[in-house]
Amino acid sequence: MEEERKLKKWKEEVEKREVPADRLDQAIQIGFEAAKRNHTNKKRGFMKRSIWSTAIAAVLILAFVTSIRVSPAFANALSSIPGLSGIIELIQDNKGIQMAIENEHYQMIGTTGETDSMKVTLEGIITDETSLIVFSKIENNKKYPKSYLSGYRILDSNGKEIPNGQFFSTVWNQKNDLLATNTTEIKFESPVPTEEMILEYEITGEFNGEQVIDTIQIPFKVELKPVKKEHYAVNKTVVVDGQKIHIHSITIGPIKTAVEVEYDAKNTKKIFGFEDLRILDEKGEVWSAIKNGSTASWSEDSAVISYFLQSNYFRDTEHLYLQFNKLMAMDKDEAELIIDTETKEILKQPNDKRFSNLKIHGSHLEIELKGGKGYYHDPFSTFYDAEGKALSQMSGTYRPGSDDVNYFGLELPDVEFKNPLTFPLHAYPSYIKGDVKIKIK
Repeated sequence: MEEERKLKKWKEEVEKREVPADRLDQAIQIGFEAAKRNHTNKKRGFMKRSIWSTAIAAVLILAFVTSIRVSPAFANALSSIPGLSGIIELIQDNKGIQMAIENEHYQMIGTTGETDSMKVTLEGIITDETSLIVFSKIENNKKYPKSYLSGYRILDSNGKEIPNGQFFSTVWNQKNDLLATNTTEIKFESPVPTEEMILEYEITGEFNGEQVIDTIQIPFKVELKPVKKEHYAVNKTVVVDGQKIHIHSITIGPIKTAVEVEYDAKNTKKIFGFEDLRILDEKGEVWSAIKNGSTASWSEDSAVISYFLQSNYFRDTEHLYLQFNKLMAMDKDEAELIIDTETKEILKQPNDKRFSNLKIHGSHLEIELKGGKGYYHDPFSTFYDAEGKALSQMSGTYRPGSDDVNYFGLELPDVEFKNPLTFPLHAYPSYIKGDVKIKIK
């Protein structure tokens, strides 16, 4: 087909392309700021992803894809919907979103707004009961090449902000660095509003050596047919390496599948998350974790975590199974890093001693972590001084090294604190393995 020929040609061009250094810096900054905004929400968490995992995801998206995995039906759908062809690099690994578009669960909007530095077009949306995904096209003015999309707000028709959580990803055009495509996933605290809303784009740029923040507001109204999610009560407990994992339920909607999980409080290990959680049908087709979107949701008021997978909502299946084999976990009494910023010593760390080369210059702290191939999770976020006072980093840095080593840095807050500092670990290259398969239907 003509669409497949175009996609193959596009793939070949992308594989030859180098990523501009300034776009890498931009991707890191966008990822860091987005994660920081989500991380400051103490009562509820949307997108359970560490700051630097988010930033690195932005870089990986920016680096472009190395393969094109789309069905002929999806390629045909893209060719028939204005403004959608540019998003393929963002959703080419998400079969659920592809199937939603194939099944016409996509609303075209096509409204444009602009500032001196940027033009933004809200191309269209996909919804479920409480979330929506927004597809946007970004066109930088060549006079302001360093301007970038830095955030969003959803407002009602009176200009009042509607509470929500969000995750967004951007990819630059392979031929023109002034063009970009963006997807934004927005989760509301209640059902998606049906009255008119305003999507406000925040744009950050540089003018005469100073940082300038501007906004573009685009009104829209959800007109897609309401959908009802499929809910399956599982209520099963499985054991992996002596650790109990409670699977409460699975909910499948047009955008994603949510798997509600609770780790037993009596477990001896701290479980950071799943490495290969997935759903299979009777034919062995797999719906795995979402790569470019929110990965989980949780609340401080509950021990239950919702992990998100791709959706098979538009696929007829006779049987479904939940399966996983590997989790990131470690003994609870090891899951912390303790350092003294005055003596510049590591006082405590996990027994395998993957942390090393602690360096402190003024308020900047950097530490080396031997994580293994493909590891880039940020090991910590909030930390505490000797008196138990909670502290947050002002900014962060990440750089990969050789021999599977990563360097994580942070700017210590400009407040008084008492040494030593304790960093509870939120990720670490330590794993447990099992063989779990649960029948859903």
